[in-house]
Amino acid sequence: MNRRLYSILFLLLLLHAQLSAAPADSVSALQEHTQLWQMVDAPQRQNPALHGTLFSSSFSQLCVEADWQHQSESFLLQEGTGHLLPSASVDSYLRLSNRTAVWGHASYMNGKQYDITWNSTTDYRLLQPYVLADTLGGDTRRERYRFEGGYATRLGHWLLGAEMLFRADHEYRDVDPRMRGVVNELTLRFGAGYDAWNYRWAAAFEGNIYKQRNSVDFYRELGVIPEYQMTGLGTEYSRFSGDKRSLQYEGGGTRLLFDATPLHSRGLYAHIALSQHRYHRLLTENYTLPLTDLYTQSVRASIGWRRMSVSRLAVFADVEYQKRSGDEHIIGTSATTSFPDLGVLTMYKNRLFDSRLTALYGMPGWHVSASIGYQSNNQEYAYPQRLLEVAHIYARLVGETFLKPSERFTLTARLEASYKGRVSDKFSVPFVDLQPSFAQMLSHTYTFAKANYTELAAMVRADYRLRGYGLFAALAGGWTGCSASANQTAARLSLGITF
Repeated sequence: MNRRLYSILFLLLLLHAQLSAAPADSVSALQEHTQLWQMVDAPQRQNPALHGTLFSSSFSQLCVEADWQHQSESFLLQEGTGHLLPSASVDSYLRLSNRTAVWGHASYMNGKQYDITWNSTTDYRLLQPYVLADTLGGDTRRERYRFEGGYATRLGHWLLGAEMLFRADHEYRDVDPRMRGVVNELTLRFGAGYDAWNYRWAAAFEGNIYKQRNSVDFYRELGVIPEYQMTGLGTEYSRFSGDKRSLQYEGGGTRLLFDATPLHSRGLYAHIALSQHRYHRLLTENYTLPLTDLYTQSVRASIGWRRMSVSRLAVFADVEYQKRSGDEHIIGTSATTSFPDLGVLTMYKNRLFDSRLTALYGMPGWHVSASIGYQSNNQEYAYPQRLLEVAHIYARLVGETFLKPSERFTLTARLEASYKGRVSDKFSVPFVDLQPSFAQMLSHTYTFAKANYTELAAMVRADYRLRGYGLFAALAGGWTGCSASANQTAARLSLGITF
């Protein structure tokens, strides 16, 4: 309760500061900060030194939002069939001078996720496959607090910047099985850039610390069901599954970023990011035992050409590769509460690859982009040997327009269509040796992993200017069809003020 009160007070203080310091918004500022062209500059926003140069105008926004999603059948069992997540947020980017900029974000979200099974751990996509899981599951409540702040300045030919990001998540269920996950994550970024030879050369360093306490309790008199310590592709650490239901995750990592961007209106640009992270899963019930270690290494590279004049044109390619590998600790026996750690075995491997080519063209009142790409997801478990490999090609088309019916009134509309089609797949699992519930879960995972997906989405936003600030309302919605005879419907309603 205190944390919620502090978050609300922080939002109000930030709002007061921005109303006092920020200049009145304009249509040009709205377009600069929200238009589709920002996808070209998105990689540079991760370097705080470059973030301070991306916008020439100040823009701040206070928003309350309701995000709703429903799936007729869960695309991914571990993430449920949908959610309803109301939230409130303040975002601000302020140009203090031609040389200096500051930015910040504060938000609070409190909602519900529906019908989650085979996962009792928060941050599933980050920590999978090493999660606590059961066959019953249910709806979960979720609270999130997020705070971000950054500063950038210019000293001669040098650009310097720093940024801090903090996230606190609380996910829980008040009926059996009563899962609870409490997450704290802190990220610090430091960046620098230098202008020379008609280019801006930049580098940044990021450090991350992650912690989660995770547990499941049962209060009913009818007894409990097993909680499984999952280890990948339907396998479990059977020795510590069943009645061991308290975990702790500790980890984090580092990331290096490099950018080269032209100082003039046209030219080649490039971005590369290298990262490595490690997450320990510890059993904390009566004693502390290391169960698994998850290692992730990734590289992302972008290279393109852009022209910025009356019309804008950008053509760029993105490539991302991530390698995930998991070690399982071999724990010996002991007559006391001290168990010897005899060594580790690398049992799980997951390789993710994504490449795409994008073309973006626009004028002051509209933009359109088209992308085509290829992605693959290959998972392997060493023994007993299991394999899941899927590959897709995909295409995406997005159009955006800004309309100004009157001096005070602005409309923004965006349409999007995409398709993802299977190229190949391979699945090998010893179903004969599996419990029926595990076999059913793996069959569901494979069915939706290899499926084709068609998505249609639209967004309309209306802004009305008053003296010194503006009012806005935005409605977004989408439909996703899956070849596995399932579909998803989503909607988001946003109301707020700009200043």
